[in-house]
Amino acid sequence: MGTRTDVFLSHDLARFDDAAETIARLNRTLPEAFAVRDYWRRVDPDSPETDDRWEAEPVVPRLPHMRRYNGPGSLYLTVTPAAAKITTGGRWRGFLSIQPLREVHLAAFRAIASALHSSELALCAGSRDDVFDLFLANATQDACIAQLRSAMGDPQPSVESIAPEIVAQTEHGVPSVWFLDGRANDG
Repeated sequence: MGTRTDVFLSHDLARFDDAAETIARLNRTLPEAFAVRDYWRRVDPDSPETDDRWEAEPVVPRLPHMRRYNGPGSLYLTVTPAAAKITTGGRWRGFLSIQPLREVHLAAFRAIASALHSSELALCAGSRDDVFDLFLANATQDACIAQLRSAMGDPQPSVESIAPEIVAQTEHGVPSVWFLDGRANDG
């Protein structure tokens, strides 16, 4: 299958579990989410259909401190009291090596960040269990970023233009790199 892409965000939701407020904010991101959905339909006509709107998943009783949402384009959002995380159906290796895939996803990530009033996005491979475990333990985005920095060093200089040596690494594995992006859309 491959390693998915994760994006760690902050948020200013008064209540992390207010699904109506979160959906209202996510609805502002529908044009960018539809662009991701349409990208996948173009490049993989056999890809499974995805949602045409943002929807809240049922609350998981053993995880009462989080809410999950599904959106168009295989975009998924998880919100805790302290932070939020986007996960995609798109894989990390593709995100790093396929510019059109990266561009459409970045626009969606930035729109979601803007809707949640997060000024930064921390992007990494979804296989970072150390960061995910912190997130699940109600860590802030800053704590998740500190863990990424501690485990992998400084972020790459630009998520807009991936260094050729990193793109080359995608041919043989999952590059151990991460990015910090401060270009959320105004919203």
